[in-house]
Amino acid sequence: MDGLGADEHHFIREIATLLAPWGMPVMAGRVYGYLLLNPAPVSVNQIATDLRTSKVAAWNAARSLEEFGHVRRYGEPGSKRALYGPTGNFDVPMVKQCALLGSLGALLQNSASAIAERDVASRLQEMARFYLSMRKTMETTIRELNANRRKRRG
Repeated sequence: MDGLGADEHHFIREIATLLAPWGMPVMAGRVYGYLLLNPAPVSVNQIATDLRTSKVAAWNAARSLEEFGHVRRYGEPGSKRALYGPTGNFDVPMVKQCALLGSLGALLQNSASAIAERDVASRLQEMARFYLSMRKTMETTIRELNANRRKRRG
């Protein structure tokens, strides 16, 4: 990207703000928003320059995003330099959330009557149904997304 305009900066800030409640550090959210706007993978140096941050902060954010499946690291032929870009599999973080929802739902469901009585047990069972329903809905959406991808590829 040749410099960032006000609209791009706004988009980047909004991505970071929206992802922060999910536990994503603000800098990682900014880097993710920035990478979403780039048509090709970008070096850490370029990320740092365009976001006006240190190379260390940009690198740490990119590595964190890679670890959680939001971005992919690409090698540059003949160089040790890494380039980062958003993964084409943007469902990867959601798959992890599905697993978490399933585990939480199962724990609540299996433990409610054993550790709580009446109203508390009822509340835990309701929470379990909600989390398990969310997992099922997300898994269905991910399957549909992947089926549509396969159709488009041939």
